[in-house]
Amino acid sequence: MDVRRPADAGKAFEMLFAAGDLEGLMELYEPDAVFTNARGAHAGSVAIRNVLQGYLNTGASIRMNESVAFEAGELALVHWSWTMTFPDGRTAEGATAEVLRKSADGTWRFVIDNPDGPALIGHP
Repeated sequence: MDVRRPADAGKAFEMLFAAGDLEGLMELYEPDAVFTNARGAHAGSVAIRNVLQGYLNTGASIRMNESVAFEAGELALVHWSWTMTFPDGRTAEGATAEVLRKSADGTWRFVIDNPDGPALIGHP
């Protein structure tokens, strides 16, 4: 899925996640991207694939809510609020801090995906 504006990456992620499309999700990332969560920083395609597969395996759905994007040349900082709903009805909420880079083909890809945003402060 081509992301032509940084602010659209969240909705692309939401749609691909809902479809269980791991390959599509991986296309949203640069090969050397980093995905962070409370378990640490996961660098590169293999590590990110494993993390995303783990999230998909939960059977949860995710909704990307409001966003704001700031572009500086080929880079963008984007924040989304999100809500994740698990099959048992539990929900989790958070806010992201994402860095995307514009590729030569005009699409935007994640360089740093931090879905937990400021919640990671204080985690190693």
